[in-house]
Amino acid sequence: MLQRVADVFLDGVGKHTEAELVLFCEIILKLLEGSSLAQRARLSRRMAPWGETPNRVAYRLASDEITVAAPMLEQSPSLTESDLLKLTRRMPQTHLIAIAHRVDMPRRVSDLLVEKGTIRVWRTMAGNTRSSMSDWAMRTLAKRSISDTQLRRNLSARQDLTPLICDWLIPHVNTPTRIRLEAIRSGSNPGQMTTPEQIRKELRSRFDISIETCDVERLWQLVRDDDFSLDKLMLVLLAERRHNDALDLFARRMKRALHAMQGTVFQAGIDELISQAHAARLSDQVFLALAQLRCQHLRIPESQATRWLDMFRQLAPASRNSGPSPAKSSPTSRAPN
Repeated sequence: MLQRVADVFLDGVGKHTEAELVLFCEIILKLLEGSSLAQRARLSRRMAPWGETPNRVAYRLASDEITVAAPMLEQSPSLTESDLLKLTRRMPQTHLIAIAHRVDMPRRVSDLLVEKGTIRVWRTMAGNTRSSMSDWAMRTLAKRSISDTQLRRNLSARQDLTPLICDWLIPHVNTPTRIRLEAIRSGSNPGQMTTPEQIRKELRSRFDISIETCDVERLWQLVRDDDFSLDKLMLVLLAERRHNDALDLFARRMKRALHAMQGTVFQAGIDELISQAHAARLSDQVFLALAQLRCQHLRIPESQATRWLDMFRQLAPASRNSGPSPAKSSPTSRAPN
């Protein structure tokens, strides 16, 4: 009977009168009293996505055991901000994890989840990139992430990080993540950035290629045939510490010998590297990775890489928009800047 009433309700979504919605609410609440856990869970899954679901029904199901409550807590537009605050205050951690999955979560709810939740709730919040958080919530999670690897990993992958959050995270993350965070801190748009893991997945799904074992000839073929971007391949190769292979692709794009490109990256003046990177249309993210590699080779503080990134942006020539230049740079070598 409960599921049949739900059928009638769902068949008429968007057409019910207020009186009909009140009637559906009363009938469903009455039938819920004698229903099994499996029946309630099924009803919750069916009614959770609909904004027309009566608020009292949504709240009743959201207050049930987690199997029943999860769909409502994660999806239901019928639950108000006040409902979510009440549920966060009185329900167990399993329910708070479900709330942390919501899209466009109200800021007051996210603050309360940080206050009332435990590490599993915080990890879920940090990994929920579809929902924003208040500045206080973000800063609090960043501080707590210093002692938790998974929380730090989830938080570092977000696109709404502030320069201050990046500052806190940078000393505690691996090299690929640090490159991304430093680029964001320097003003790059995180929405235009990618991660080495995303590139690895794309290579596997599109070409059945494992970056760990693929030789540079096959990778160059992808670039030459316009099947994959040089920028992405260099980023993932640098993250894999296949530095020479990354520079090999860079050199081939610029029609130069590998040793000449190594000289540009490690020995020539920084303006030459900037010019070559612009000509190859490398992104801020890849240039920063090269700049950090240069710092390591020259044994100078990696903070210099961020200053070089600022120069890279300021000196962007028209050639960045007109395609890579095949011409070799001047053979005259200058001391590193």
